[in-house]
Amino acid sequence: MDSVQTTQAVTMEQICERYRCLYGGAVYDVLEGLGHPEQVLSHQFAPLSPEMKLAGPAFTMKGTFTSERDEAGRHTRMRMVTQMTHPCIEVRDRGTPYNVAIYGELSATISRAHGAVGALIDGGTRDVQRLIAEKFPVFSCYRTPVEAFGRYTMLKCQVPVRMAGELKDTVVVNPGDFIFGDLDGVLVIPKDLTLRVLEECERIKGLEDLAREEFARGGDPVEVFLRYKRL
Repeated sequence: MDSVQTTQAVTMEQICERYRCLYGGAVYDVLEGLGHPEQVLSHQFAPLSPEMKLAGPAFTMKGTFTSERDEAGRHTRMRMVTQMTHPCIEVRDRGTPYNVAIYGELSATISRAHGAVGALIDGGTRDVQRLIAEKFPVFSCYRTPVEAFGRYTMLKCQVPVRMAGELKDTVVVNPGDFIFGDLDGVLVIPKDLTLRVLEECERIKGLEDLAREEFARGGDPVEVFLRYKRL
C-alpha cells in the first residue's frame, strides 16, 4: 500500500493518538535520518506541566507589535479561530519585542471550542494554573502576568510563521505541518512526511522495546545493540 492510500485510510485523530505514544528522541532521529535535522525548536519551549504533549497539525497565527488598544479590531481577530478544524495545534509566533503573555486561559477556551487540542507559543503564557487544571496542553517560552493587549496583536492566520529554533535561528512552520512536543522538546514535521515519520518511529520504538528487555536481563550490550540496530 503506497503512502497516499495509507494516509487516506487513517484519520488525523488516529494519527495524533499514535504520535502521543511516541517520544521526542525517536521523532528527532527519524527526521534527521530523512535529511531534516533542523526541525527542532528552541529548548526554551516547554510544557506548562510535565505530562503535557502536543500532537496535531499546525494552525498558524502571525502576530505583530502594536501600541493601539483597538477593541473592534481585537474582536475581529478573535474570530480567526473559527477557521480551525479538529484536531489542530494553535501556533503563535512571537511578533513583538515585549515580554508579554500572548496566550492564556481565555485564548485556550476559545480555541478548544473550535477544534484546537493544544497550543505552541513563541512567547509568554499566563493563567497557567487554569490551563493546567483544564489539562489543555500548552508549550511556551516563559510565563508572565503582563497583558498583551496594546502591545501585541494578531495579523492573519494560516500563513507560514517562524519560530525560535535550536540548531538554527528560526524554523518555518507551515499550516498543516505536524507539531510534536513532549518534555524533550518540540519538533516540526513537514506536512508531507507526517505519516512516514510516524510509521518509522513506531518501527524503531518496537525495536527499542525489545532491546530494552534484553538490556534489563543483563544481555551483552554490544550483541544486543547490534541485534536491534536501526536498519
